[in-house]
Amino acid sequence: MEATLARDGRSVRAERTRRAVVEALLGLVDEGDVRPTAERIAARAGVSKRSIFQHFCDREALFEAAAQRQYERVAPSLRRIDPSLPLDQRIEEFTAQRARLCETISGVRRGAILIEHESPTVADRLAAVRQAKAKETERVFAAELSGRPTAVRDALVSACAWTSWQSLRFHQGLSAPRARGAMKSAVTALVS
Repeated sequence: MEATLARDGRSVRAERTRRAVVEALLGLVDEGDVRPTAERIAARAGVSKRSIFQHFCDREALFEAAAQRQYERVAPSLRRIDPSLPLDQRIEEFTAQRARLCETISGVRRGAILIEHESPTVADRLAAVRQAKAKETERVFAAELSGRPTAVRDALVSACAWTSWQSLRFHQGLSAPRARGAMKSAVTALVS
């Protein structure tokens, strides 16, 4: 019985440490430290650097845990938009939701893009997210895209992508509301 309680206590502490490391990594990246070192992650998590490597067998395991946690943080803010709603309402709801999502994920996405070329885990996760967001765009505006050239679909997916949001917010220096307005104008022009 005591061995079971001790093991349970160790399991709880191990999970708490894993969670602290993942939250530290995401917190640092959210704040602009897009390539945090193990030392900075450990300091933020309140653990030793060695502890990180005890709880994650390699960098990819840490990235996988961080990707899963990022999904858990973002998923509750997403809701399925009914494609049978009037077009104006769909555009409004879709661009509001996509703008909130893009704004929320920007720090982590910037960090992920920097390591995408060297991390199979990050590359796979980003590819899956890009594909899911493209399919969601197609689903919401299926009626308007039907019979239109593929280039219109491609332009619509691009206009709603995080990379376009990045361009609006950081390259053009637009505020979030103004960037959302630009996205809404692009979507409206493409589906009208």
